[in-house]
Amino acid sequence: MGATLKSENSLVQFCNWVYEGVDRTIFMGMKFTIPSRFVSPLGFLGMLTFVIFIILGITGALLMLWYEPILDRAWDSVERINDAIPFGFHLRNIHYHASNAMVMVALLHMYYQYFSGRYKIRNEILWVTGVILGVLTILEAFTGYDIIFSERAELAISIAASLTNSIPVLGPDMREAFFGGGFSDFILRFYAFHVFWLPIAMLGLMVVHFPRFLVFDVPMVMAFSGAIMITGGVFPVDLGLKFDPNVPPGITVPEWYLTGLYAFLRTMYDKFVTGVLWPGLFIFTLLIIPFVDRYKKFSWKDRPLITAVGITSLAQIIVTTYWGFYIDPDIQKSLLERLVIDPIFFYIVMVLLVPLSFGFTYMMIKLAKNAESKAKAQPKKAAGKGPINLPAKWVYIVFIGLLIFQIYLNISAYYAVVSGMNNFSLFIIGLMMLVFAGMFHIYRHGRAMEKAPPPLPPKPAISPKAPSPLPQTSQAAYIAEPSAAKPLAPQQAQKVKPSLGSQNTKTSSSRSGGQTASSVSENAGTSKDIISSAELDNLGKPRNTRTG
Repeated sequence: MGATLKSENSLVQFCNWVYEGVDRTIFMGMKFTIPSRFVSPLGFLGMLTFVIFIILGITGALLMLWYEPILDRAWDSVERINDAIPFGFHLRNIHYHASNAMVMVALLHMYYQYFSGRYKIRNEILWVTGVILGVLTILEAFTGYDIIFSERAELAISIAASLTNSIPVLGPDMREAFFGGGFSDFILRFYAFHVFWLPIAMLGLMVVHFPRFLVFDVPMVMAFSGAIMITGGVFPVDLGLKFDPNVPPGITVPEWYLTGLYAFLRTMYDKFVTGVLWPGLFIFTLLIIPFVDRYKKFSWKDRPLITAVGITSLAQIIVTTYWGFYIDPDIQKSLLERLVIDPIFFYIVMVLLVPLSFGFTYMMIKLAKNAESKAKAQPKKAAGKGPINLPAKWVYIVFIGLLIFQIYLNISAYYAVVSGMNNFSLFIIGLMMLVFAGMFHIYRHGRAMEKAPPPLPPKPAISPKAPSPLPQTSQAAYIAEPSAAKPLAPQQAQKVKPSLGSQNTKTSSSRSGGQTASSVSENAGTSKDIISSAELDNLGKPRNTRTG
């Protein structure tokens, strides 16, 4: 296992024992790596999508215990889960916001892979299965909020049935298979799709889509889960009004990931063109992108045409999504007038948006490339600030502070649950997850500091004015060539004369002139005094001794 955090406690030993027991299974063919430092979540958005899928599976399985897929009991059973079942409010809000988060993260993952060019690393199959997974994710979320059978769900059901029926040749048979003969059949069939058929298909595609090496960043997973719970506490999901066929429905819009399609349908143009053909063309374009992208490089700046197409698609999605949410606020108008969008104005804007967004993106990419080439030609500036490294003392202080805050949050969550403040308790539980993520990150930061090698000692500063001493051989060569020696000042010559006299008294006063330069060099090498050029000339001459 690629885990970098090792400990000898019993919990880790138990996990290792379980891992060794299932090491030869198919699931363990994928290797999970727990990073020892912070890594950008953009690289493992697919893993986060899978984690959210697991959260949806757990909460959905618990909600199945009380949900009744019957026409006149579906809405009532959801209301009972939300208001009467212990922790039912928490389960439903986590399930609802996790479904929206899964769609959002799946789209972010797809566009990150698109702009980074990851599909060019022989990943055409992974890209195709990923696009299909994105479509199934939207269908899974769509069937989930439809089986509540509120007024909002009834609008979505009617639109989906009419779009399916508009498909040539196969449309009526598909409508009969998916929706049945009426609302009673629809509830049961959508429930089967939501809890069985679509999850099974998604799991099968995930086996093909996921690579063998996955990054499982514990703090990021806990932080993302906590963010879902905080969102559920701050924005609790509304149950909506129960659908009554005897009461005319009010104005409502579908979920955010379907409002773009809803905007096209509100133009009252042909249903097949607006609701089936345009979305199908968009999905087909995404599928063939790896096969038409012939650029050799991966960066978005080196693939201007592909990048411009991606930005144009994002612009279309953002504009149509906003347009799908907008409803004329004039209540004096009829319901149809407030909902219908002028098709001429709508499609003129859509047509003009394509060249504007494409051209602007292409121009900005060219400017970015020119700026990058100019920056490379200029000398590099000094590196900026490095990563934040807390001292060991502060690592302990921050960890203890987070631990105390975690204990306080646990106590607050308990009293919130006892008091019946469901949304507040869910918010606090989300904070607990975030604090746990911070504690884990501080812990692994301290472990990384502990394992890091000690810093190298600083080199001693050497003054540039200090002369370097000559080696012994250089001094000998200096004395052996007296003609090259420079004369010293008289003050320096006076300083060295007593030392020479003391050396001569130790030897015979009648030393012959056969003294060689080698013996002189030996004496000079052992002496730290400086010999003048005049005395070097007299070394070979006999010296007269005077008696008193």
